[in-house]
Amino acid sequence: MAVQGATYEIFKIRSADGERVVDLYEGQFRVGNIYYYENILSPQITGIITIVSTSGAAQSQEDVQKRIGSLHTSLPLEVGCEILLKIKDVIGNGIDFSSPTNPHKRLYVNEVQIIDKSATSEIIQLRFTSRIGWTNTTKRVTQHFDGRISESVKNILKNQFKLTDNEIEVDDSSNALSFAGMTKRPMDLIGMLAKQSIPANTANPGYFYYQTKSKFRYVAADTLINSEPYEKTYNYNAFSESSYQSKSEDSDYKIATLTISKDQNLMNQIRSGVYASKTIFFNPATYKFKEIDISVDTGKLYKDPKFSTLGKKPGIPKILQDDFDSGTKFHRVETAILNVGADNESIDINNSPEFYYAASTTRYNILFSQKHAITIPCNTTLEAGNVLTLEIEDISNQKEMGPDQKQSGRYVIESLCHYFEAEKSTTNINLIRDSYGLHISKNV
Repeated sequence: MAVQGATYEIFKIRSADGERVVDLYEGQFRVGNIYYYENILSPQITGIITIVSTSGAAQSQEDVQKRIGSLHTSLPLEVGCEILLKIKDVIGNGIDFSSPTNPHKRLYVNEVQIIDKSATSEIIQLRFTSRIGWTNTTKRVTQHFDGRISESVKNILKNQFKLTDNEIEVDDSSNALSFAGMTKRPMDLIGMLAKQSIPANTANPGYFYYQTKSKFRYVAADTLINSEPYEKTYNYNAFSESSYQSKSEDSDYKIATLTISKDQNLMNQIRSGVYASKTIFFNPATYKFKEIDISVDTGKLYKDPKFSTLGKKPGIPKILQDDFDSGTKFHRVETAILNVGADNESIDINNSPEFYYAASTTRYNILFSQKHAITIPCNTTLEAGNVLTLEIEDISNQKEMGPDQKQSGRYVIESLCHYFEAEKSTTNINLIRDSYGLHISKNV
């Protein structure tokens, strides 16, 4: 792996009251390292910065003698401070949270901890979040919503967080829901809606809501799976001509370390209803129960023709097929109450869970059935939710025949950490996948 450093083009810290600013390029402090995190399971960006400050970092505004002291005491460095940060790396497009006008393009100190302190210097660790992170804790949703779920989500993002159309990406949903905000925090409400949303072009429910450096995304699992992969292929000791764009790029797109964290678990998949489930619904308007059995044996769940996968569509293990043939109809039993009437006296079912309850559980569980962790040279173009193509070394005596046909293929970036320091920067990525192989099963 190529050893690369990062360049801090802008690094400033503004005091919590907005009155004072310290600048890295004025020698007022030194940056040790930066950890920058994105995750498809997190609605905000987070990270950690380690700063080394000397006794001449900032002038105190409260000290009557106007002494110049440490950053922690004299700025003062505390929760609520703003971080203006712009980083350039060798491969990627860089990270830019230095906007003087857009508060969503700045970072905010959430926690301050002094790691070490001496007579002349101190080491401070800052934990930061994006604006969405702290804004979500101050907002409560009280209004009522009608219409398609995706439109309601757009409404929440724009009204509660003041995000513009250019700062959000929302997949259209096919189903509608009438609901009240119930004084929930915005992201708690969006999380409730995510598992109920069904994309317009498929029968597979289940959305993710998360923030990246480019925008906030509320997208279906199928959108992630069907998206075009990153233009370069990442290679882990695999002999394949396609993985070498040019000799100078070899090390830029090589995987330094690869760890297989999870590789299927049959019993967990059975218990979570991936193969078959029974859902019992109670209708409070009629006081009747309705049972629905769905299974892969009948062409439902991941055997549905509209179900997209990152590799070859999974098969049914023979032991389970024999079990289905002997009469087994379900592995997991769930119960739900139908949402009837909503805000009026109608007895119509409001966004019936019959269409998403069991299927969304399958969609989420199977997508996380494989997990790999890799370390690569820092590439800030990559974001959570992107698809990467991996070529992994085949364990055989004919490596020239190409990479491993089972482990190689497309993976979704579940989470990433860009690690920056002056002389070395890397990107650490957690990848997920629902199936094996090089050939995607795509819903068109």
